Amino acid sequence: MSRTPESQREATRAALDQLMLDFQHLDSSQRTLRGMVESFQAYLPERAASSGLVPRFRVLDQEADKLIAEYLSTLDAHPFDETLDHRALGAAHRAYADVGPRIAEHADAMDQVVNDYDAELTRIGQQVQRGRQLKEQATAQTRRVAEAAAALKKSGLDVPELNGILGRTRAAATTATEWQPAAGFPALEQAAKELESLAVEAERLAADYPQRVAKARTRRSSLRTAVDAVESRLERMHSDLATLRREFSMGNWRDLEADERSVQEQVALARTKLRDFDRLVEAGADWGLPLRLLDEARAALDAAKDGVDGPGDRIDALRAVKADPEEVIRKVRFRLRDAQLLVTTTHKPGRENVARELDALARRLDGLRTSLQGAHPDYWAMLSEADRITEAVKVQVERYRGL
Repeated sequence: MSRTPESQREATRAALDQLMLDFQHLDSSQRTLRGMVESFQAYLPERAASSGLVPRFRVLDQEADKLIAEYLSTLDAHPFDETLDHRALGAAHRAYADVGPRIAEHADAMDQVVNDYDAELTRIGQQVQRGRQLKEQATAQTRRVAEAAAALKKSGLDVPELNGILGRTRAAATTATEWQPAAGFPALEQAAKELESLAVEAERLAADYPQRVAKARTRRSSLRTAVDAVESRLERMHSDLATLRREFSMGNWRDLEADERSVQEQVALARTKLRDFDRLVEAGADWGLPLRLLDEARAALDAAKDGVDGPGDRIDALRAVKADPEEVIRKVRFRLRDAQLLVTTTHKPGRENVARELDALARRLDGLRTSLQGAHPDYWAMLSEADRITEAVKVQVERYRGL
């Protein structure tokens, strides 16, 4: 038996090594292109349907599968072994040398597809990256909510608002986690956006809620003092309304008549909310409702404060216009003429329309004096119309500047 030349063994081993490298190239190219095509179909289905990439890939993919099967059969039929005789080594070398180049050529063909469709595949990559980033953002926002909830739990406070936030977070996080490209990006973007909003809300609760609880009793005392102050001004409100009725005609004060009753009702409501606050705190209830009662008492107090000084302010305004009604007209006319000067000295396309509107406002201003005719002038109607004209002049000036 003749001895197998070492050079033949080395050549066969080298052919096998090259065959394996060619197979790895093909396997990598096939996986890469297949993943890109699958992403293309998932993220851009309409575009993929009209593109030549998908049918071209299918042909190459089928051929690649055949070559891979042939590669595995070749290895099964010609396993390399150091003890092989020269005939077996020759058969193995020929088989390796036959399959390897065809595998390498096909791998190059698949790589060429990637190059040919570089723009399409780049766009696919951008879409995939966009989906990945949105999911990562959703995960990060969900974590922020969880951390805020943990901080509140550590404080020992029961926060009813947190339950709703956590429920909405779970729903949005599920949408983001289970999202598939076929659902479209708007669904994922909405989930990520909602989670960000929920994270901000949860962190605000974690930062503010313990402080609100700590300051609740002090705030309650301040609100009680403020309610007492408004209630003490109710008598003055009643007196001012009587003064308005004596000094001015009905049109000057009729809109204020309901305010006295409204202020009384808002003061009573604020006191009720504060009493309910005391009752719940003494009963050891969680702080959610007591804090809400303080907010409602604050709202009722603000409404009362807005109305309690109305009659007194009205007396001052009406007496001023009664003493010098022409002053009201002069102030409005000054603003109107300033606007007219701006329009006439600065040339812009469309200025004629603004000029006509300002001329119409000038005619309305000339008619202001009609409110003062008769034995019982309606000064409030005059002041109200003057304010409307002033605001309309401001609108026209802004309109002109925007031309």
